[in-house]
Amino acid sequence: MPSVYLEKVVPENNMKRFYFISDERQSTFTGYPVTIIFGRIFERATFVTKIFPSQAMATRYLRKQLRIRHRHHYSVVKPRYLRDGKDSKPVQLGLFPY
Repeated sequence: MPSVYLEKVVPENNMKRFYFISDERQSTFTGYPVTIIFGRIFERATFVTKIFPSQAMATRYLRKQLRIRHRHHYSVVKPRYLRDGKDSKPVQLGLFPY
């Protein structure tokens, strides 16, 4: 599964959050890493990397995280650095890939 960028923006609650999940799909010496970056948009982010002994366990964890974010009304969108300068609104890319 490729990397997924999610956003949740609710202006009336001053909520601007993002969530980025990356499954490297390659084995390291210790296992299969899944990297998660999350936080408020335009502020310092938190990086978390979890390493799993098998690719199946890593994929299961990634899908579980996507289900949780979907339940919390995050949308899969194009990352801000790939959007046009004139169009800064998020463009929803589709359904959750789980």
